[in-house]
Amino acid sequence: MVNFMEEFVVVDKQGRIVLPSNIRKAFGLKGGDKLSIKLNESKIILEPYTEELDKKVQTWVEFASNTNAEAFTEKVRGSWKWFSLEYAKRKIGL
Repeated sequence: MVNFMEEFVVVDKQGRIVLPSNIRKAFGLKGGDKLSIKLNESKIILEPYTEELDKKVQTWVEFASNTNAEAFTEKVRGSWKWFSLEYAKRKIGL
């Protein structure tokens, strides 16, 4: 992968740009491929979009949604090896 490459493009009246061929080749992009576009403060970020990642995320979301997990807390007594519970509470303002 190329670490740094800079090209200048012109935005047309409809807001379109053409990605230079050396950038398309570096990322293996061809006609019909999708890009993700993000705005981060003053930067526009273009990244190759793959549906494979979307499928993996969707699989994870479905798994997490179907998991019957309940939140719990556990009180631990006498296991403070390096400092006391009172000291910890003072440090976090409790």
